[in-house]
Amino acid sequence: MNQIEITKLMEESSVDAVNYVREEYDIHLDFSLESISQIDRVLLWSVAKLKDQAKKDEFIFVICNMLGSYVGETFRKHIGGEWIYDETDPQAPTVLLSFSSHTFAFPGICYQKLINDINTSVKKYFELAISNVTQ
Repeated sequence: MNQIEITKLMEESSVDAVNYVREEYDIHLDFSLESISQIDRVLLWSVAKLKDQAKKDEFIFVICNMLGSYVGETFRKHIGGEWIYDETDPQAPTVLLSFSSHTFAFPGICYQKLINDINTSVKKYFELAISNVTQ
């Protein structure tokens, strides 16, 4: 996947996140820095939905990439950056946002919260990412 394709995919996925969260939870995401805290709430609610999902792996993939793209696109709008499609491991390609010699795994932090540790904070990760590139 080239730079143009991954950027388009992540931009479209972030719009999907806005629509999904509005339809599913009646929350308006507006790409503001403050809206990132809503992603933590949506991921917590998604943990409960996992029990009802027949296709759990697909749900996990879609929700983490969709919400992660929203977080990344919010970062891009306020700070900057470029999406990278990392195929170092062909069995598990990774999408990262690169800015100022740093990379951030926004879809990955959503996965971490959803699957491994509900106490993980997407908002804190986002704030740390901003702090790392603006000092």
